[in-house]
Amino acid sequence: MDFVMIENRFTNTVEDVSKAVGRMVDRKIVLAIASKYVASGELFDSVKYKEVLQEMKTQTSWTSPLRTAVGYSIAANLMEQEDTEQAVKNLLNNVNIMKEVKFRSGNFSFIGAQFLTEEASEKRAHAQAARALFDAIRKHHKFLTSYDDIPYAVLLSSPSDDAELRAETMNRYYKELRTYNFNAGNELQWLSQVLTFLSPQYDNKLVSNVATIRDTLKNQDVKVKTMHYPLLGFLAILEVNQVQLQQIGDLYHELKGMKLLKWHREFVLFMAIQIAIYNIAQVQQSLSMTITSSIELLIQAQQAAMFAAVSAAAVASSSS
Repeated sequence: MDFVMIENRFTNTVEDVSKAVGRMVDRKIVLAIASKYVASGELFDSVKYKEVLQEMKTQTSWTSPLRTAVGYSIAANLMEQEDTEQAVKNLLNNVNIMKEVKFRSGNFSFIGAQFLTEEASEKRAHAQAARALFDAIRKHHKFLTSYDDIPYAVLLSSPSDDAELRAETMNRYYKELRTYNFNAGNELQWLSQVLTFLSPQYDNKLVSNVATIRDTLKNQDVKVKTMHYPLLGFLAILEVNQVQLQQIGDLYHELKGMKLLKWHREFVLFMAIQIAIYNIAQVQQSLSMTITSSIELLIQAQQAAMFAAVSAAAVASSSS
């Protein structure tokens, strides 16, 4: 990994994204979007990005979640589609389908709507499967399961899936992770969900692998916080080895020294792992780009959930 090249690309991309979104947008949104492009090696197209933002405004009212911080993150994903107008229409159609299966409209339903199947004839069935999985998860964790679990429920479900089995496996992972001194809470629930990405069947090696990854990173003086729990799950399902973990640790410490991240250290590990995942995909032929893209979406869902939570807290604070 050429860190100087990564630092230069990140600096330039942050500048381009900042100009595109304007000064009023939270710096965290800018950093998350920039890190996505630096990790993938793609160039940020500010003209296309502005087109997507404008199209979102054209097709929605001022109360839409697409007009909030989450919308800026979603816009970066919609840029990949050639027809901007149709891309926004498709997203809003997906949101309506999510409403039909009784998902509450809001930031998280918009995030989850991105992950519905592209097959028009299967969208409703997929949404129903996601709702079934969401309800199954809530049976095990009634008070813990909330709207921020919607994106994971959509991405991890399919019409042919056994929702009850997957939810039971998630709960089993959750309980086992607690025995390894992982803190209870939303982030641990997201980690337990991530671990079912490849299969709803229980894998007795995954939890111990997650704990080993956490401990290995900590031994490299990497600050692993509860918000980073899902990241550990991504690395576990990719079966990263000690050499790759060392590379992640080295990159983490290089990134930590960047001025742009001085006041946003929580993003350092996100970015290091995003870059590592793309590098792993390039050398492992068995790792399909479909899996890589899905993991990228999960990371974005995690970041978007963080943004939405921060936005909600800000609104609540101003209201009181």
